[in-house]
Amino acid sequence: MSVTSTSSAEATASGRPYPAAGGAPTRFQPEIQGLRALAVLVVLLYHFWPDRLTGGYVGVDVFFVISGYLITAHLFKEAVKTGGVRLGQFWARRIRRLLPLSLLVLLLTAISAVLILPSTAWQATLRQIIASTLYVQNWILAADAVEYSKADERATAVQHFWTLSVEEQFYILWPVLLALTLMVLAFRQRRSGAPALERRQIRAAFLWVVGLLGASSLAFSIYYTAAAPAQAYFVTPTRIWEFTLGAIAALVLGSRQFSGRWGNLLGWTGFLMIAAAAVFYTDATPFPGWTALVPTLGTVLVLACGGREPGTGVHWWLSLRPATAIGDWSYAIYLWHWPVVIFSPYISDAARFWYVKVLLILGIIGLSALSTRFFETPIRRAKILLPTWRTMVAAGAGMVLVIVSGIAAVSTMQSGAADSTLTEDHPCYGYQALANPEECGAPFEGELGLFPSPAVVTEQYQEEAFPGCQAEEDAPGVQECWLGAQESEADGTIAVFGDSHATMWLPALDEIAQEQEKQLLVLTRSACTPRGGEVGDDSSECLKANAEIIDQLSEDESVDTVVIAASQRHFEFGGPSRDLGLDAEEYDLDDSALAMYEPIQRWLEADKDVVVFGEVPRMSNDEQEETLPECVALNEDDLSACNETLEDTRVGDRWLTRSAEVFADAEDYHFVPTEDLVCREDTCYAVLGGAITYSDNSHLARTFVRSTTAELTDRMEPALSGSLAGNSQ
Repeated sequence: MSVTSTSSAEATASGRPYPAAGGAPTRFQPEIQGLRALAVLVVLLYHFWPDRLTGGYVGVDVFFVISGYLITAHLFKEAVKTGGVRLGQFWARRIRRLLPLSLLVLLLTAISAVLILPSTAWQATLRQIIASTLYVQNWILAADAVEYSKADERATAVQHFWTLSVEEQFYILWPVLLALTLMVLAFRQRRSGAPALERRQIRAAFLWVVGLLGASSLAFSIYYTAAAPAQAYFVTPTRIWEFTLGAIAALVLGSRQFSGRWGNLLGWTGFLMIAAAAVFYTDATPFPGWTALVPTLGTVLVLACGGREPGTGVHWWLSLRPATAIGDWSYAIYLWHWPVVIFSPYISDAARFWYVKVLLILGIIGLSALSTRFFETPIRRAKILLPTWRTMVAAGAGMVLVIVSGIAAVSTMQSGAADSTLTEDHPCYGYQALANPEECGAPFEGELGLFPSPAVVTEQYQEEAFPGCQAEEDAPGVQECWLGAQESEADGTIAVFGDSHATMWLPALDEIAQEQEKQLLVLTRSACTPRGGEVGDDSSECLKANAEIIDQLSEDESVDTVVIAASQRHFEFGGPSRDLGLDAEEYDLDDSALAMYEPIQRWLEADKDVVVFGEVPRMSNDEQEETLPECVALNEDDLSACNETLEDTRVGDRWLTRSAEVFADAEDYHFVPTEDLVCREDTCYAVLGGAITYSDNSHLARTFVRSTTAELTDRMEPALSGSLAGNSQ
């Protein structure tokens, strides 16, 4: 294996990875363009065929390594030449390279979103356009990844900007660290009276900084990927080490590469490491922890090693004109491709066919070539922007333009779609239309209009009606929330126990509690089925809290009534903590059913009135389908397209509904059916009396729940009157 050196030359004008080029390399390496082409094509194919190239997301990591390599090579060269790093000029160059095209894509996406996407997607898209413009998109996605109400939110047309956010944050951090390192070195040199800094001193200092930073980031990445994988994928600290791998390669190699037979073999090995990760990794692969070492170390091998022999040299293949051309356009390809992926299914159902996808990919490449040649390059080279201050001003103005334009587009379209004629006070609004067909006619298809709009209904689910009244799934301890009547005016307490499907009923239960002059104690937890069971040290926080709640309410004499509600879909779990005395064979009860019946049995034994809400229908069991508000927004001319047959909405065990038979003879047990609140005969309705029934596909919309308050009061009356009688004795 031999070591070769390539003569210095300026990199191609548009040669950047999908987030962007890290900086001007110290020498021209055409194979880097080919490596960029490989990375962007892997990402492209993954997004168009996610079930085929399941690990295509590793293309992102390839770009991060390339960026670290190029930016560090540039900064090291400048540090050796000038003894410092001119931060202002460095950032101005990055701005001229990155912002023009990214801001153009964001601006056109904002306008296209309100024209193509359903209204339910406008606010989420606007929110992420603003985050992308400010380069904090990755942190927004990390926060959303663990927020229960946004866990199923569909990807927006600018979600891919999270990678640019990570890269920009690195561009800010890394030059500052190197500049500070140089300042410290220069200060020590002056104090010791030594001559100016030498190349080897700067290299050694940079290697120490990058090594410590990279090792810390890798350790954190491995830890955090195991502890919080949803967040770890997006946050910057888990990705920094990928940039530092490229930085170390740049500092160690300088202008050298390993060639010859063994060098070429190592280069092909690196190429195959990237390809293998793209083919064999899946969404279930822990990432970006230690598994990200495979594609990133593979990228380092390709950068450091390879041959240029025609036909056999890995660098020869990567330097061919088709590869370098795709590499030249890779940044634009990355920016344009994801909006096309998101928008195309809304434009035509044919977008799902493979040949249409191929045409779309060819169109993306053509658009990228044109936008690079006629938009990005001229702006980047514009002499008027060469002064640093002008670049900064132009960048600020462009960012303001994108944000203001996005807000204006969404506001204009939403105001035009608002229906101000219908309100919740209408006698045929929501459930009332179903309850009074003779008075209200046939309101099932939305003759009254829509109030609120599909977009507002979607936001209702994402913005809690009663903030802080639902514990997070993994939060330790019992979280209490008090609603209903004031404590000084209340006569007894109604407790609510369950998961988010119990929280869903709070707008109605709060009103009922106030009317009954009772406090409402909310003890709900997201994704936590109301159940009992044996509690051990390794038990989930859900089960630990449930066990504590069961004991607490059993002993609390002020609690007259307990309301239980839950989703019909849940994980499997173990049985109850004790024998409940129920005939499991007669009622065909498994361990999950018995565990869910434990709190019911315990509270009946404690002389509580137990009100069990039946599971509500699930309007779509296909995880790939749109939410019900989105379906309504897309089918306002034919709302029946969003209805479901009753049988299709029954997708779980529905143990709470089946408890009506098990506890039929229990005097203090009260069952409240819920299916008939949205369904008649064999049809479950998407819209009733102008009210969209669901905020997603399984949680009833807040406004619709309020329309059921009078009906729920009647259905709960036996339990409420029983508790009042108990208090009067």
